[in-house]
Amino acid sequence: MSACLLALALVLSAESPDPGRVLVIGVAELERERPAALVLDARDAAAFAAGHVPGSREIDWKEWTAEKPGAFELFFGNPALWGKLPAADAGLEVRLRGLGLSNGQRVVVIGDPGGWGEEGRIAWNLLYWGAQQVALLDGGFPAWRAARRPVEAGPGAAPAPGDFEVRLREERRIRIGELRSRLGSLRLLDARTREEFSGKKLPGQERGGHLPGAILVAARSLYGADGRYVDAAALRSAAPDDAREIVTYCTGGVRSALLAVLIEARLGRVARNYDGSLWEWSADPSLPLLAR
Repeated sequence: MSACLLALALVLSAESPDPGRVLVIGVAELERERPAALVLDARDAAAFAAGHVPGSREIDWKEWTAEKPGAFELFFGNPALWGKLPAADAGLEVRLRGLGLSNGQRVVVIGDPGGWGEEGRIAWNLLYWGAQQVALLDGGFPAWRAARRPVEAGPGAAPAPGDFEVRLREERRIRIGELRSRLGSLRLLDARTREEFSGKKLPGQERGGHLPGAILVAARSLYGADGRYVDAAALRSAAPDDAREIVTYCTGGVRSALLAVLIEARLGRVARNYDGSLWEWSADPSLPLLAR
């Protein structure tokens, strides 16, 4: 095979023709599928160690970024990289296989309604990288515990390595260059709080405000009073739909990833998440931000 044909084959293999699927499942369905499904817990390490679904593995979204956000990085790091995905290289593939992941394997991600939507970010990551089916547990770990299902404590089990292949789905992600050039033609949904939308800055954020034309769909509004995800009618009311392509963002692409995957699960539309979000966007003074 010539060098040109080999390069073309590598490019084609890195893109997935399968769009993948995300859905929301309940405790009973997880109980039925748990022996075969890969269960990933996106809560923090202390919460996981205190109690988790038997056989699940802890996964920290911050470990799957171009630069891990933290106190040290706040002074010596580059916040514009904190929300962005790492390079889709052979090293990433090895790490994903180390989770026990295969492309066709059913994956269930567990979070906590009191968190930052970390379960949505993990689900979005996996779908973007090529997982075929990813589910969110409705109500998260509190729903599992409330249903009196078995709980184990301590470190998670180490599964046998999988054979995952990275097959990027670029229709699920938007990067800063395209977003800059298409601001006026996109349906922008901001998943932060009202205070952040109006100008409040979080650590690592250079400037406050929101992108021109954005609509606020706060991540907290994605959960009902019982901790379960809102239904299609409530989501449609919060995020008015039209023919424009949907783009979600927040501070670091975490809350916005949850919004994106719920739009897909509830409304059947694939929304593109901006993983760089305000950490990246606000670092460029030439890019517009509005505050009110």
